[in-house]
Amino acid sequence: MTDDGNPPLFFVGTHQGTAQDWRDLRFEHSIGPQDVKYSFTGSASYDLPVGKGQMVNLNGVSDAILGGWTTNFILYVGTGVPIASPTVGAATSYFTQRADLVCNPSSGFHRSAAEWVNNSCFASPASPFIPGTAPAYLDNVRTQGAHNLDVSIYKTFKITESKALRFDISSYNLFNTAQFEPPADKA
Repeated sequence: MTDDGNPPLFFVGTHQGTAQDWRDLRFEHSIGPQDVKYSFTGSASYDLPVGKGQMVNLNGVSDAILGGWTTNFILYVGTGVPIASPTVGAATSYFTQRADLVCNPSSGFHRSAAEWVNNSCFASPASPFIPGTAPAYLDNVRTQGAHNLDVSIYKTFKITESKALRFDISSYNLFNTAQFEPPADKA
């Protein structure tokens, strides 16, 4: 209970990397705030088989317009970054006190926009003078991550021996996948 008789509030993602107790840094052992556990970037380029001497054989004007196109694909998939542990929202706090971690905050509930972590996994430390046991950043609770597909198709039209014009159509984040911010406090 807080000084006013209400249950304590826990604000996820608000400590901004501040140490709980600068004299005892063992409580600061944690994963880095920009850690991306898994990421994949792949790219491919494909010359379309349309044009003179290709699978779809074209000649003349049709070859000049429809032949010689190339497509490019870039795919990025990555996990999100870890979310900062909650701080204790007590009325009296002498340092950036984090909560005690009593269970895995990513299990035992259905994640939603309103509740990103299982809040029942955090408890107030026994005293406002004792640092909480939660690490600075929660390794198993991460932001949504990124899923991106960029696609382009282009053709180079030769104008003279030394000059060319490239026509390029590109689409970035083709499926318009939203990239949300990490959860913030409700204050």
